This record gives sequence, C-alpha cells and structure tokens, in this order.
Amino acid sequence: MASSGGEVEGNEVHSHEEAMLERLTFFSDAVFAIAMTLLVIEIRVPHLHELSDRHLGQALLNLLPNYAGFLSSFFVIGRFWVGHHTLFGMLRAADSRLVWSNLFLLATVAFMPFPTAIFSEYLQLRVGVGLYTFWLTLIGVVNLVLTRAALDNPRLVRPDLDPAQRRARRRGAWIAIWIGAISFAAGMVSPLLSLAGLAIGSPVVSRIVRGREGRR
Repeated sequence: MASSGGEVEGNEVHSHEEAMLERLTFFSDAVFAIAMTLLVIEIRVPHLHELSDRHLGQALLNLLPNYAGFLSSFFVIGRFWVGHHTLFGMLRAADSRLVWSNLFLLATVAFMPFPTAIFSEYLQLRVGVGLYTFWLTLIGVVNLVLTRAALDNPRLVRPDLDPAQRRARRRGAWIAIWIGAISFAAGMVSPLLSLAGLAIGSPVVSRIVRGREGRR
C-alpha cells in the first residue's frame, strides 16, 4: 500500500516537472520572438528636410549600419533560439536550476536590442563595437550555463537520448562564446574587423568544433 502511494506521489512530481518544462518552453519562445521583433524598432523612418527622391535615397543609404545591426542580431538571436529549441527537445522535465538558468539567458536576450542600437549608431567606435561583441559573448556564457544545467541532471534528460548528442550539444554551446570573443578582439584592433569576425567566425568556428567532435 505504501509502495502504491509512493508511486502515485512520484508520478505527480514527474507530471509537475513535465508541465514546468512545457510552460518554460512557451515562455522562452515568446521572449525570443519579442526580442527579435524589437530589433526593427531601431530602423526608424528618416525625416527629410527637403522632399525629393535624392534626399530620401540618401537617407535610406545612411541607415545601412542599422540594417546591418538588425540582420546581425536577428540571426544571432535566431541561432540561440534554434539551440534553445534543440536543447529543450532533449529534455523530459525541468527543475528550479534549469528555470533560473533559463531566466538569466532570457534576460540577456531581451536586452539585446540596446547593444544592437549602440552598435548600429556607433559602428566606427571601439566602445560601441566592444559593447555589442561583449554582450554576444555574455549570452554565449549564460547559454553554456543553461546547457550544463539541462544536461548534467539525468532526471531531466530523455532516457532515449544518444550520449553523442549530449556531448555535441555541450561542445556546440562554446561556439557562440568563441565567436563573440574573436569579434571583440578584432573590434579592439579595428571596429570594422569585428564585422569580419561575426561573418567569418561563425562558419569557421562551427566547422572546427564539429570537426573535433567528428574525430572523437
């Protein structure tokens, strides 16, 4: 009888943890979507002192840094969302450590429109580029903490998960950190080099990490 009661209590706890994971996933998707949407707010309609096609064309060209900032941050956040989606697909439940780690990640993602605005407005200055690339690195670090909180607890991970997938996810969490760090260092040498670091760093670092994983 006691065994039956303990089994029922265990099932209730597991059901609660599953429901917590589901709510956490929905909430996270909403925050990612809002952060990505808010990025476009920084691309404001230009105000013209003289109504002419030439002035409007020039004003739109002057917004090129804003376009670059939007596209860069949109795909950065999008990539974190894809990783988040993949990670949570490996889980069957959530606990308080996962909830708080996820909350810190969402805080860094929600703040992303501000460094993006600074980056777009002051692309030629090291401080502007430094803030942006530092924040990318910080999101990567928090994402790594979340990944470990999720995969280090066997109770949270799906029992049918391939150990190789778990190792690959842990290793993949380092990619954003390396890209952010490389772009930050490049930006301190020359602000425009940070763009090269962001554009080239992603495929290069990803290939190196996946190549090492494949050799293992």
